[in-house]
Amino acid sequence: MKIIGIYLVLALLTMGMIVGVDMIGGTPMARSLHSLVTVFATTTLQEAFCMIVFAALPVFVAAADMFRPRKPTRK
Repeated sequence: MKIIGIYLVLALLTMGMIVGVDMIGGTPMARSLHSLVTVFATTTLQEAFCMIVFAALPVFVAAADMFRPRKPTRK
């Protein structure tokens, strides 16, 4: 579950960086967020599928690791 948290923090930092740079450049926050929505609205189905797969990989890895049987540790 830590890996999912790390990916969420990185996603939020990236989005904050994009919006922050736009605001420093004089773009209002609403327009900056609208430009992010526009980028995702103009993607093709194949591109959207690839983005979804790569975004979901950490969740799948964490879920698979959670259900994997563990060997008992030696003392």
